[in-house]
Amino acid sequence: MVRGMGSLNTIIEFEGPVVDVRRRWWAAHKAAAAAIGLDGPPEDEFWRLVRKGSPDGMIMRHARPHQLLEYTRIRTEQQDSTALMALDEPQPALKENLRVLKQLGTCRLITTCRNQEGINATLDRLDVWMCFERRIILPEDRNRRLSLLRELAAGYPSTLAIVGSVPVALAAANAGCRCVGLKEGLAYPNNLRQVGVDAFFDTLDALTDAVISRHADLQRIGLHF
Repeated sequence: MVRGMGSLNTIIEFEGPVVDVRRRWWAAHKAAAAAIGLDGPPEDEFWRLVRKGSPDGMIMRHARPHQLLEYTRIRTEQQDSTALMALDEPQPALKENLRVLKQLGTCRLITTCRNQEGINATLDRLDVWMCFERRIILPEDRNRRLSLLRELAAGYPSTLAIVGSVPVALAAANAGCRCVGLKEGLAYPNNLRQVGVDAFFDTLDALTDAVISRHADLQRIGLHF
């Protein structure tokens, strides 16, 4: 146990803060693009568009409406497949950082991925299964998602939400969490700021150090523990 610390309530998003999903998402995109007979953008441009929050129509500019629908369906299906989730890589010093966050209080995993089997397999492969008190698939319905996040934050002076995507960041901010993002995540910091992310750190390792030292940026956003 890290001494001198109170009870920190942490919720952390699977995609981005816990695992680097870029290989999985790129493979899913390539499979979907090939299925409709188009190439799509090169990898650097694909990630620029994804981080910008661009719709599929901008990613697959030359797709006809029926092709775009099929592209989206296949990419979503492949993106959450157990086979491609095997491509996910841990963020640097993931296990060590998660252990510290759990020692400081409560640490729970949240995700919008619907594949519980794939999530469990990934956590087991990375040997971080026991770092989370709970592993929660967030509801697709926005109101139910907001209600669940409020329940997770209830009873604590403040809750640290480590987020990687705009939809989860928006819900966590609306639920009253103190939201922190990583600069090299799935969305540009500017996009996350617009939906309530209050502070950014370069890596999960840097954020964990900031928590231990009670960094000024965390105090500024009202994180109390």
